[in-house]
Amino acid sequence: MKRVINYLFVLAAMSCSLTSCNSSDDDLGNESIVPPQETVTITDTRKSIATEMLTIPYHELAFSTSGNTEKPCLVIYLHGGTSRGDDNEKQMEEAGIDSISNYLKAHQKNAVFLIPQCPNRQYWIGPAKNVLGELIDQYVADGKVDAKQIYLFGGSMGGTGTWGMLAAYPNLFAAAMPVAGDPTKAGEYNSNTPVFTVMGTEDDLMDMFTAESFVEQLKAQNVDARIEIEEGWTHEMTCIESYTTSRLDWVFSHKHN
Repeated sequence: MKRVINYLFVLAAMSCSLTSCNSSDDDLGNESIVPPQETVTITDTRKSIATEMLTIPYHELAFSTSGNTEKPCLVIYLHGGTSRGDDNEKQMEEAGIDSISNYLKAHQKNAVFLIPQCPNRQYWIGPAKNVLGELIDQYVADGKVDAKQIYLFGGSMGGTGTWGMLAAYPNLFAAAMPVAGDPTKAGEYNSNTPVFTVMGTEDDLMDMFTAESFVEQLKAQNVDARIEIEEGWTHEMTCIESYTTSRLDWVFSHKHN
C-alpha cells in the first residue's frame, strides 16, 4: 500500500517598495524574479524483509523534490522497546520519526527513510542487526541510494541498537545519532563513524555517565564523537526532544569517504 503526499515550498519571496515595483521606460526588463515553487513528494510504502532468522516489517518513506537531481540519501530509524511487534504500524508513532521527516521536507532532500519494526522478544543488538545489514545492502546494491550518505538514528532500545549497528558495520554509515542508549552493550566497538549522542540527567533507564565516558574514549581515539546532556530531561523526553535542527544539521553534513 502506498500513500503519496505533496508539499509545496516557496523557496524565497522577493519584496519591493511601491516605487521600485512600478514599471517605467527606465526599468523595463528589471522586474523582480520570484523563484519557482518546489514540490516535495513523499511516498509511504509498507514492506518487509525475510531471512532464515527473522522477518522484519518496515515502512519506506521516499522523499523526492522536484528540481533536485541528487541521488537519495538513506536514512534508518530504530524505535524503542515499546514499539516491537509485527503490525508494521506501532513503530510509526515515535516522535523522532516526525522530527526527522519534517527536517527532510524542510531541507528538500531526496531521501529513502526506512523505519523497521523489531519483532517481539527481540532486540536491535540481537539477530535483527544482521537483517538490517542485509536490508541496507539491498538498497545500496540496487543503486536506489547514495552509498556515501547512509545515516542511522535510534532512541532508547533503538539508541542502544544504533551503537550496536556501528560496532557491527564500522565502515557503513556516514554519521549516526543514538539517543538515550547504552553504548556498552554494542559489543566490540571499532567504528570511526561520526556520532552524536544525547542523554538526559533525569533518565532512570540509561546512565548518562556511562555514555559520557564512552564518548570520551572515542574522542581519545580521534573519532568525531559528541555528547550533549540535557538538564532535567527524563528518558521519554530525551527520546522525543533530541532531534533538533542543529543536531540534524550536524548528522547530515557528513558524507562517507
